Amino acid sequence: MLITRRMFGQASVAATLFAGFPSLAIAQAEGALPPKSPLGIAGTGLSAHLRGLDGVAKGLRDDPVAFLEYVRSLGGGGVQIAVPKDRSRFKARLEALDMYYEGQAALPSRRDGDFAPFEASIKAAAELGATCVRAVSRSPEGGTGRRYETFKSPGDWYSWLSEANAIIEKCVPIAEKYRVAIALENHKDRTVHEHVALLKRIDSEYLGSLIDPGNNMSFMEMPEETVAALSPWVKACSLKDMGVAPYKDGFLLSEVLFDTGMTDQAKLFALMRKSNPKIFPTTELITRDPLKVPVLTDGYHVSFADRRTRVATWLKMVAARQTRLPTVEGLSAQQQLALEEDNTRKVFAWGLKAIKA
Repeated sequence: MLITRRMFGQASVAATLFAGFPSLAIAQAEGALPPKSPLGIAGTGLSAHLRGLDGVAKGLRDDPVAFLEYVRSLGGGGVQIAVPKDRSRFKARLEALDMYYEGQAALPSRRDGDFAPFEASIKAAAELGATCVRAVSRSPEGGTGRRYETFKSPGDWYSWLSEANAIIEKCVPIAEKYRVAIALENHKDRTVHEHVALLKRIDSEYLGSLIDPGNNMSFMEMPEETVAALSPWVKACSLKDMGVAPYKDGFLLSEVLFDTGMTDQAKLFALMRKSNPKIFPTTELITRDPLKVPVLTDGYHVSFADRRTRVATWLKMVAARQTRLPTVEGLSAQQQLALEEDNTRKVFAWGLKAIKA
């Protein structure tokens, strides 16, 4: 019996959201499949769906093919995830759905660590036709990944930076071996100029940047500054519009629906594509509460040498451009998942209008 969308909608919220998630097969059978957007999505942009909901449904993390089909059911044109197993099946579905693929690879946490898992990820990405893998430098154990929350002295910071840069140097020959570039994200760790200095020093075709226009706003660096500096090395991106608002210790920073925040993602992506015409417009709108960036506290500045001079001008900008920011606090897990799905659909629809394939 053909399951109609009306029958599907009459099921409980849990069944609708979690029984394998909205079905690509049903959408295709009913002629309700959204047109394919040029935008794809990083797994982190659908993190709640990857995790799933305890007692209701298993997440999609362990089934990359199901994740791929789910993204296409929402209108997505590609994915950025790791595919640790069942790669032949994944590749077949990727080709059948005519979607693009970018890999992910976890960098080792120590320069004397085990590089075999990283190499396995690079090899897998090559088998799937990826030209790059997203990578981030690992935070020290117990750290949040945010520089201003993790490091308690300049010495802590410089020790981490030396180790993190050495790890990348050891990874680059592996990337060169498989001809898959490491797209190193500006991940609230290095300032944009520290990131550029690393890319210049190593100077390999197989090490570049994954530009996240929003991340370095937590360092009081404007998205236009970040994109302009990193674009010569761009291999991938994490498109996200950003909203800001003041709070007592500094400012709030949040991903928001495209064209509702303070950044022009279409313009920023055009600048990236001018440097690298082959990059894909991957999005990473994370559905979560706003991030608190405490630039008015002494602790924020411990690992920086030069941020205090930016505070007054930055907070003046925040006051002038503040918007009401979305939150998930108080929502049930089901409601959070529904909101994440709705946000993702809207971002893909935006891509159809704003980004050329």
